[in-house]
Amino acid sequence: MKLIKLAMIAMASLAAAGHYWQQARRLKIIRALPAQQARSYYESTRERGERMMAVVTALFTAGAIAALVYVFVLPALHRQ
Repeated sequence: MKLIKLAMIAMASLAAAGHYWQQARRLKIIRALPAQQARSYYESTRERGERMMAVVTALFTAGAIAALVYVFVLPALHRQ
């Protein structure tokens, strides 16, 4: 169980670092573009980021449901 907790912390840390580097790169690109193109680029990357966060949220939700089933439902079925 400790290994799973460590893996989850590592994944969250990598995701946070990746998000920071992605934002830094995106802002660097936005600063180099003219105003209208910068706004268009910002909107498209924001929408893409929101879709990605929805996918990540769905995956974590599925993982949480699987963990609940593993911890609470399966042991109850084996006791019967």
